[in-house]
Amino acid sequence: MSHGRRLAPGSWRPSVTTCRSAQLQTLVSRAVTLFPEDTVLAALQVMHRHGVHVLPVVDGHDGELLGEVTEGELQRLSGCAPLARLAEILTVKAVTTTEETTAVPYEALVSAAPRAWLH
Repeated sequence: MSHGRRLAPGSWRPSVTTCRSAQLQTLVSRAVTLFPEDTVLAALQVMHRHGVHVLPVVDGHDGELLGEVTEGELQRLSGCAPLARLAEILTVKAVTTTEETTAVPYEALVSAAPRAWLH
């Protein structure tokens, strides 16, 4: 049973590893993540340990974001399928941008980011 892991710095997909801000790279590499092979029960344990209610699910090979799971979703499933893998229940949420999308300054990300997301 896995208990949430971090990808090693540099194992993220190129669009993240090439970010220009070393501070942002540190923030990203310290994020608590789940993997498709993690179970509902293991994911809930990771959330409780870190005091968070939503976690990203990433590909274990390249760190690509696959979707997210919430504590509420997992708690609903924990009674009937505690050993179900996240890959079996994950709803993929597309992330899209438009020409009007603007970059968010690092300072805004840090001030808005909940501290509980970091180790």
